[in-house]
Amino acid sequence: MGFWRGVIAGSVLGAVLGILMAPPQRKPEQRSIFRIVKSRRPGSRTQRILRGVTSRVSDIIR
Repeated sequence: MGFWRGVIAGSVLGAVLGILMAPPQRKPEQRSIFRIVKSRRPGSRTQRILRGVTSRVSDIIR
């Protein structure tokens, strides 16, 4: 049972990291600089997503 939990946890984490590391789908000139300036902490959204995934994987493993 532990093997399958590890496989599931690794798959979920791999998928999330793959999505986060993927290049942007838009052209760079279409990106809004104002959106980056408006956000107080640019990495906070990524950290929030990773925290949620980590807690869900922990719940699945339990």
